[in-house]
Amino acid sequence: MKILIPVIGFGSHGGYRVLSRLADEWLRMGHNVSFLAPEYSNYPYFPTNAEVIWLNDRGECVSKPVETCRGGLGVLKNIMALYLGLNREAKRFDIILANHNLTVWPVALAYTSAKKTYYVQAYEPEYYKAITISKCMLKIFSYISYHLINHKIVNSPVYLKYKNLRASEWVPPGLDFTIFYPRKNDSGIGCRGEKTFVIGCIGRKEPEKGIRYVTEAFISLRLRNVPVRLKVAYGNIPEDLASREDVEVVVPRNDRELGGFYQSVDVLVAPGTVQHGAPHYPVMEAMACGVPVITTGYMPANSSNSWLVPVGDADAIVRSIEEIMEAGVFDKVDKALSDIEVFSWPIVARKFIGILQKCVSK
Repeated sequence: MKILIPVIGFGSHGGYRVLSRLADEWLRMGHNVSFLAPEYSNYPYFPTNAEVIWLNDRGECVSKPVETCRGGLGVLKNIMALYLGLNREAKRFDIILANHNLTVWPVALAYTSAKKTYYVQAYEPEYYKAITISKCMLKIFSYISYHLINHKIVNSPVYLKYKNLRASEWVPPGLDFTIFYPRKNDSGIGCRGEKTFVIGCIGRKEPEKGIRYVTEAFISLRLRNVPVRLKVAYGNIPEDLASREDVEVVVPRNDRELGGFYQSVDVLVAPGTVQHGAPHYPVMEAMACGVPVITTGYMPANSSNSWLVPVGDADAIVRSIEEIMEAGVFDKVDKALSDIEVFSWPIVARKFIGILQKCVSK
């Protein structure tokens, strides 16, 4: 089967990792996979063995990208480049996989016999919070995008019927267990011989990621002289907090270093405030690394494999951390390691390709 994946541009968000890994798995299965991208883009942040077809603003193939991203009217030019490029290139493919609301429009409008499907990795209208004309327009466009392509695949059961989004099939993102795995000779808290308990989180600026509740819980514990440290991946926390001696900011350069980050903490806290039940990579990756997880309820967390807390409740995070510090043995961690196994990339890719093959055969 020949699969074409159009992108507005390659980025560092987890959704692009999913696309790169799916493409590589499908190539290993013997399928033909290509990305279609405007030349005003960087090379893939997450490497892929799939071909990348670069397009100029006229939708013509060029040899390499300009490696300059552009916003505003440049995004509209990128969308038009994809539309023109799809009309030229899509006839060689069996299926076109839209994957972001801005790629849906050129895919839906393209004149081609290739089957069209939309892989939805998040309910995007909820992420446009700012009250600006551009954000309001993007919110409207993303809302409408769920009505432009009939065949949709979502990445969680929660999105099968979510607001105005409807789908009949779902495929989760996958994990590479050669990168995310439990640290060796792990005997529980303090296995590294440290006197303090290390609280880990992924630093993000977006308020819906809930990082403020992690920092509030940390400060509360330190005010009570509980021996804890905070370790934040990627930063994005207030400068006065980052400069503290009991706070460490690390910036993983790749997935392997990110796996090392998870292995270096005693608990991972992921207290997001929206779209609970959806996949959340920090939760999945920490589970695969054998790290206790405190979360507000992201796939595949439940009360048997993690510590669930209410949204916006720093005190509940404090109580969960104290429980983990006192427990010493983690039945929930063992359950999490078992539950995460079904997210291996080969399993995920086979499920996905089966759905695409059914779509093409109709």
